[in-house]
Amino acid sequence: MTNALESTHPASTDATDMRLHVLVVDDEPVIREEIAEFLQMQGIQTEAVSNGEAALRHLDADPSIDVMLSDIRMPGMDGLTLAKTAIDRRGEQHAIEVVMLTGHATVNDAAASTRLRAIDFMVKPLSFTTLKATLLQAHESARNRREKWQRSHALEAVYGDTVRQVGDLQSLVTELRNALTEPRHADDADRNAFLAVVNHELRTPLVPIIGLAELIETESESIDPKELRTLAHEIRLGGERLERAMSRITTLADLIAGRATARPAACRPDRIAHTLQRLFAKQVAERGQTLNTVTGTARTLVTDCARLQQVLEEVLDNASRFAPRDAAITLSVEDDADGVTFRVADAGPGMSPAEVKLAGRAFQQIDMSTTRRVDGLGIGLPIAVRLAALIGATLTIASEPGRGTTVSLHVPACGRPAEPS
Repeated sequence: MTNALESTHPASTDATDMRLHVLVVDDEPVIREEIAEFLQMQGIQTEAVSNGEAALRHLDADPSIDVMLSDIRMPGMDGLTLAKTAIDRRGEQHAIEVVMLTGHATVNDAAASTRLRAIDFMVKPLSFTTLKATLLQAHESARNRREKWQRSHALEAVYGDTVRQVGDLQSLVTELRNALTEPRHADDADRNAFLAVVNHELRTPLVPIIGLAELIETESESIDPKELRTLAHEIRLGGERLERAMSRITTLADLIAGRATARPAACRPDRIAHTLQRLFAKQVAERGQTLNTVTGTARTLVTDCARLQQVLEEVLDNASRFAPRDAAITLSVEDDADGVTFRVADAGPGMSPAEVKLAGRAFQQIDMSTTRRVDGLGIGLPIAVRLAALIGATLTIASEPGRGTTVSLHVPACGRPAEPS
């Protein structure tokens, strides 16, 4: 028996060993049984087989086997072929480390083992101490590889969709740019503003997404799990920002191309106002603002409820972003002669008549500098104006520098969808 192992069996019940699962492959029964007996006495879960074909069946049936100790010279499938096949089959999800074993060591065998990514190369007769230490090292390596795969796989759900969203955004950007360069939209200022704003708004979330993803790919083994969750959170926030940009650009592209439609149905304006109060509660609170809702109607309209709410969401988002901290924003709805009028009043900086006209143009803001206080695509009001027309409503803006802005949306009791222009 000493031709296989060089000492008496030391006892061990180390809990670390219990997680180690070894497959011993050797065509010599005495050596195979001696090694298996030693490992089992150490509290290590061990299987033992006599050939490569049997080894592969065990590996396929039990992914918990994470270390294989295999003789090189065996009849049928040799150990080197077995090692390559096992490593390739398992991949990284169920990674396995292989320790090669031989009684006739050659430089070629050692080199071949290294090329096959075997973690170690051992020569008979073996030392118990060395064997155990080698197998534990192999187990740790396999565990790290499996955990790395799991982290990468989990993060794929976070930033994989984001990468696909970027591709969809690129297509939308191209379509919208083409729409803006048609004769009826052929204005150099529009095109330049489009390119500048979209470039800025897409790059802003893309930079951290790409940078953090590269960090995770290259440094995942050294990143603490808590830090990894923080990185994943930042990637998710960037993805959500891209998703919102994609949704809004899609809406504007559909409106410009005449693809958007309206579906009138019975609609309660007071309920929409209360829904908006809930939707914007968190946003205004984060900015230290207050949103007051005043409803003076119980009338029922016939209009596209979803489109109506979308118009008001764009207007309220605009008001909150441009109003200062601690400002009060008011959303009111009241009856008028043939329908209802929604009003959104803010205490923002206000606008001159020329600035109001500029704000109605897509991809324009009054301050277009890269250091402007309020980021955004500059399409909120243009979307709101076009959506209002789509449902037969009228949107007007009253503003004065230093005195805030009031946006009024008149919705007729029985609005008719506008014809695509």
